[in-house]
Amino acid sequence: MKKNDTPQDNICTHRGVKKALYISNDDGSYDIEPSSGWEIEELATMQAVEEFKRLEKEAFEQYIKQEKSPLEVWMYKRRMTLKTLSECTGFWQISIKRDFKYKRFLRLKPSRLAVYADVFDITQSELLDPTKLEQ
Repeated sequence: MKKNDTPQDNICTHRGVKKALYISNDDGSYDIEPSSGWEIEELATMQAVEEFKRLEKEAFEQYIKQEKSPLEVWMYKRRMTLKTLSECTGFWQISIKRDFKYKRFLRLKPSRLAVYADVFDITQSELLDPTKLEQ
């Protein structure tokens, strides 16, 4: 990408902050050029955010029915995937999937709940209290 080709679409997802893009200059080396983003980048980001909101709502409805734990709701609320949550907690994905089960979640040790709460940047009581899940 050349300097003149650097996108400057002022997308809303950047909120006025520019990000660095590597561009090639005339002598073939690379420079850093600030960019306010591409429209297509904004579209892709907004679609991903909407999908996380849909998944969060679906998980919340299952939580209300006591089919899923609030853990899954918080995961989507924080725009995480199972893989991301696994990497952040150090827990295996299969064990997190088991923790998504409502009855199992109620029996989790405080130390495990503390890890989840820390990753989500909430208190353990917020993790457990459905009224804290702002829908």
